[in-house]
Amino acid sequence: MDQLDQQAARRAANEMPEGTQVVYGDFAEAGTYYSCTYRPDVAYATHDGIDRKLQIITPHREGYAFPLIVFIQGSAWRPQDVYAGIPNLSQIAAKGYVIASVQIRDTDIAQFPAALEDVKSALRFMRQHADEYGVDPRRAAVWGDSSGGHLSLMTGLTIGEYNNGLCGEQSDEVLAVVDYYGVSDLLTLGRYNDILDHDAADSPEGLLIGGRVSENEEAAKKASPIHQDLSRELPPFLIIHGDSDSIVHVNQSVEMYKALKSHGQNVLFYKVAGADHGTGVWNPQVLDITAQFLSVHLNRPFTQAPFQHEVD
Repeated sequence: MDQLDQQAARRAANEMPEGTQVVYGDFAEAGTYYSCTYRPDVAYATHDGIDRKLQIITPHREGYAFPLIVFIQGSAWRPQDVYAGIPNLSQIAAKGYVIASVQIRDTDIAQFPAALEDVKSALRFMRQHADEYGVDPRRAAVWGDSSGGHLSLMTGLTIGEYNNGLCGEQSDEVLAVVDYYGVSDLLTLGRYNDILDHDAADSPEGLLIGGRVSENEEAAKKASPIHQDLSRELPPFLIIHGDSDSIVHVNQSVEMYKALKSHGQNVLFYKVAGADHGTGVWNPQVLDITAQFLSVHLNRPFTQAPFQHEVD
């Protein structure tokens, strides 16, 4: 049996019949909420004299190592407000996760794939400094919103690629990917949204790849999650998108979900009724779904694993 057949067989063995409900066990850390500390502006990389920094939220339990989540704050790949997500991220960190919010090289500094390299550098940096920040380097996930959702998808889809040498001996592997209303296909982004010209050279997408999208098709494909190799063994994906998104149409997530599903990948998609681009998505119900997903897929080394139960 070749490798692809083995992968297909493993997926088939894990498939649950229609009507199966997932019953979640305790969170990875037994449901406890931990007090957290916040370490601002930790430099993880320097490019041409410019530091790129992490905002690190760390739960506390003496002598214990927590799973890692690298978060990418959305910004249309432009300069980020890296502090904006701290309150929401702290709610997840308190459940037992070290969260490192990564400042990327934005398109004012460098084009794709610089930002993707930065996410992977941050993953490797946190693994290299696992003892200092209380991280279990075996268990990591990536999570982002908007352009950060795009980079989260790209990180999970290109494991082992885009290593720029910073902490290069460490792994960029993730066990789970969370995408909130991210771009999946630069070539079709403007099909259903007319709030801006997504094809223009000075659009966020044009600045990302260095020119009009329609005139740089290969570069656009290289930077688009949906055009990556979806047949390889991939981590599980959680995709969440508002159905009234006026910036990144929900179809971007629908098509990404369908593409992953057609290749037999483990992917969940939640449409948030009435939610716009971020507004309405960051709510307790969605954060709870996110926490459950992370708990399942970052809890693997533990005996107190969540379980699945078939209901009548």
